[in-house]
Amino acid sequence: MHHILFVDDDTNILSGLRRRLRSARPEWNLHFATSGEDALALAENQDFDVIVSDIQMPEMDGITLLENLQKTHPDAVRIILTGHVDNASYLRTIGPAHQFLSKPCDHQTLIDSIENALGLRQLIKSPELRTLVGDAKSLASPPDTYMRLETAFSDPNYSLDSISEIVESDIALTTEILKLTNSSYFAVPQSVSSVSHAVRMLGNETLKALALFIGLYRGFNGPSHQAENLKRLCHRSQQIGVTAALIAEYENLPREICHAVPSIGMLSHIGTLILYANRPDDMDAVTKRVEDENISIDQAETEHFGAGHAEIGAYLLGLWGFAAPVVQSVAYHHRPMDLPHLEMNAITAIYVAQHLTREIADRNAGLDVESAIDMGYLTKIGKDTSLEEWRNIAGVVSEKYGELTNA
Repeated sequence: MHHILFVDDDTNILSGLRRRLRSARPEWNLHFATSGEDALALAENQDFDVIVSDIQMPEMDGITLLENLQKTHPDAVRIILTGHVDNASYLRTIGPAHQFLSKPCDHQTLIDSIENALGLRQLIKSPELRTLVGDAKSLASPPDTYMRLETAFSDPNYSLDSISEIVESDIALTTEILKLTNSSYFAVPQSVSSVSHAVRMLGNETLKALALFIGLYRGFNGPSHQAENLKRLCHRSQQIGVTAALIAEYENLPREICHAVPSIGMLSHIGTLILYANRPDDMDAVTKRVEDENISIDQAETEHFGAGHAEIGAYLLGLWGFAAPVVQSVAYHHRPMDLPHLEMNAITAIYVAQHLTREIADRNAGLDVESAIDMGYLTKIGKDTSLEEWRNIAGVVSEKYGELTNA
């Protein structure tokens, strides 16, 4: 039985939720509070899976309430309902809330958000790992630049100038997108010196994914050798996304998939950032075991933590309200064969791109490596004869991508 807490000082709203949700989701155990104080009193004797709070309430607002519940219930998914709030209040929610829903919020949207949150808990069985993700203040919500971009893009009348202004306010993001768009695989005849030009080239989803990854990477304050590992990871994730996109284009996958895979490639290793940020010594031990025993990173992580970076990253993205296909792609990018399908899809492209990118890097380092790609899976989806061409694509991207790492 899942326990859901709703907090709102408007009793009519709570009554409507009680009637609608009890008939629509009788399997949920619903709890209601009309103030922050009442909610905290309920929380003293009850663990909650999901907490939904209005932002504007007298005496104790929703932000303060969630800040308190983050300390006592770090494992809970925290959703805040926002109306028109000032910028200072909005920025305060960056800490305690995982998702933001506009108010008024229709019941079906709310139900879908809660169901998605509950479904995420199946990705990570360990409450300790869920707490690790949910309690980390630097990871509870996406970084500020990402949130500003997400808000701007939600306006159907947004302008390129407004997006460029947000990007230019973030020096690290500006540097990265200019390096990325000037790398030769974009085949641009002249250099890209304008942020607005770079923004047009990248597209909305890739820009947001890059802002997310850079924001999390910048928040890392661990040892220098680990920071260098994360820098390489950032560039490797970008490379995987570009390789996957070119493979998807070569296979004539739908346009929306080709546009989506660069951002999925970058997001696929968000979980690694979480582990390094919170368990750096453990990650050093995991990496050493991968090198010493020649096992996969996902196997080593799962045996050490109880879940791998794929599941942890997908869990976090789901908390932040990313679309289900993105969450699924991140969760299964190491094991697409575990999902029922008989034809190539976005996850296939990411899966192959990451293996080929790693193989090429190892060979360039003088290592004798064998491909770990599951040929049985490729045969099943009818793509076993495409591997050599995909390898050529990955080789071209790897060669040209040296501009980024050497810049």
